[in-house]
Amino acid sequence: MANFPFYYILFAYLIFLAIFFIFSFANISHLYATGTFTLPAFAVTSIVSIWCVLILGATLVSLANVNWNTTVVLLGPAGFVTFQ
Repeated sequence: MANFPFYYILFAYLIFLAIFFIFSFANISHLYATGTFTLPAFAVTSIVSIWCVLILGATLVSLANVNWNTTVVLLGPAGFVTFQ
């Protein structure tokens, strides 16, 4: 039986966000370096940026009421994954 605190999932989410922001910065700097300041490039970059901000905001609202001190039990007697 393996137990771990539920907030360990936040570390994985933080790593995902760091990688996402690194790739986003690389994308925008690539657009700047290559001089592709066209209306379609600006529109797509703006739409993706706005969509990402909306997703991050929805994630913040969704995760605000979660008890992060809950213990996750893997392979426990009650099933594959249970929360205590």
